[in-house]
Amino acid sequence: MNVPNRRPCVTTELGMGLAVTVSFHPETGEAVEMFMSGRGKASDNDMQNILYDMGVTVSKMIQGGMENGFSTTTDKLDQTA
Repeated sequence: MNVPNRRPCVTTELGMGLAVTVSFHPETGEAVEMFMSGRGKASDNDMQNILYDMGVTVSKMIQGGMENGFSTTTDKLDQTA
């Protein structure tokens, strides 16, 4: 999927310092990317790294670039548990 560099997005605060941002293709309105973030800097803790990896995995799945994207994320979750 060809994703333009600039696109509209919506950020939702989930509480406890967690937020989800979804960006949309400007022409089709389809969700094309997702970011998850928590409090602190990206390098501050394992949870930030997991949230980042989950956002990348979901974005790739949305764009059709992964056949089995959930295994990557769950493997990382298993490693930190």
